[in-house]
This record gives sequence, structure tokens and C-alpha cells, in this order.
Amino acid sequence: MPDLTLRPQHLRPSRLVHGLLSRFLGWVAGLFSDVEVVGLEHVPSRGGAVLICNHRSLFDAVALGAALDRTGRDVMVLAKAELFRARFVAAVLRRAGVIPVHRGTERAADALVAAVASLRGGELVAVFPEGTIPKDGVLLPFKSGAARMALQAGVPVIPVVLVGTDHVISSSNQRVKRTLWRRAADRADIDVVIGAPIHLPPGDGPDAVDRATETLRRAVVDLLAVHDRPPPPSHRKRDLALAGLAGVPLIGWLVRRRLRRR
Repeated sequence: MPDLTLRPQHLRPSRLVHGLLSRFLGWVAGLFSDVEVVGLEHVPSRGGAVLICNHRSLFDAVALGAALDRTGRDVMVLAKAELFRARFVAAVLRRAGVIPVHRGTERAADALVAAVASLRGGELVAVFPEGTIPKDGVLLPFKSGAARMALQAGVPVIPVVLVGTDHVISSSNQRVKRTLWRRAADRADIDVVIGAPIHLPPGDGPDAVDRATETLRRAVVDLLAVHDRPPPPSHRKRDLALAGLAGVPLIGWLVRRRLRRR
């Protein structure tokens, strides 16, 4: 188990880069969906806190970034290291405050150590404690990282639930899929619900971490019980029909181009 009491350099996102990225995410979210945020008052105006979120879609980060931009605070996020493969993308993400997580390697604990340092420095850090997107949409058991970070840094935890993000990008083939060309006519309704802060009792042993992890998961479960809703019915047949119609002009253009070459 890594020693999270170490004090590495405090990571702080660039306000310029973070702001530009947040505005971009808000623009992208607006293309595909209508995002409604509830509970912004629970995000502290200053001081560190861990934000824990359920994970249903690749669109979660977009909706979360668009929602948290309304708090006026720079929020750091833990994300898988695979996103940092491209040099330019990696540079932008690091400047925006994204902390890479090297899952399944000896460097996996580096992200927790960096996050604790930032939390102690008064930053907000968001994490998806499930660690992956569940295929059936059912909340998975939580990893212990979020609880350990909060306990070591002595900061509150703020539960957040994202509802409707899988209506934009599905988490499995059985769930609803929406395509880019349908975004204007068939927008998703996304709710970002922010719960009241949770102050965990002090403790750093395995039992304390396990209890804290279960407390955090229960908070997310309770929020989902109130705010969750089933996905809308699939429109696969209609999508295929519209795709066929959309392809007619393209076929005509290709035929005309071919004839002109003769």
C-alpha cells in the first residue's frame, strides 16, 4: 500500500487551459444534450474536496466538466493513463489538471499520492470510484482510492450522480445509441445531481477505509434511487432508415462525379 502521507509537489491546473477545456466541454455537451445541474451549492467555494461520480458512459467526463464549470472552480480529475499517449493531448490534459492513473502497474499509486497533495493544497479532485463503465449500467463496487484520498487529506467527499449520459454514448450494445447526425433532432436530457458533503470519521487502517468506501457507495446509491431513470426506447430501426435516406445524396454525388470523369 502506498504511503499517501508523502508530500510531493502540489499539482495545480492552469486556469487558462482548464477554463478553455471546460468551455469546450460545455460546448460539446450542448451539441448532444441539455444538461441540468442540481446542488451546485454543495460544492465549496474554497478548500479541498473529493468528488465521487458514478460511471455510465464515455460522455460522463463531458457532462461533468460542463456542470462543474458553473461552480467557478478548477476541478482536477483522475483519468486512465491511456488518454495521455499522444504528446499534445497529454500536455493539454496535464495543464488542465487531469491526473493519469496507470492501472495495473507499479505506478498505479502515483495518482493517489499526487491527488492527496493537491487536495491538501485546496484543490477539488473528481474520481470515478467504480474504475470502469459497467456493461449493464448497474453500479459496481467502489475501489478504495477515493476514501483513502479523503481520509489522508482530511477533506470532505461530495457525491455526484450522472443520469442520462448513456443516452448519448451507450455503455453496451444493448443500450441506446445516438449518432452525431441525430444530435439536433434527438437530444439527451442529462441530470448532474450534487449531494451534500460527507465528512468521514478519521482513520487510516484497512477497516476504516472499507467502512468509508461503503459509506461513499451508499451515498451514490441513495442519490440514484431518487434521481435515476430508465433509458428511452431504442430507435435502431428508425436510425437505420434515416441513415439510408441520408446516404442517397452521397450516392448521387458519387455517381455524378464518376460520369463527369468519362
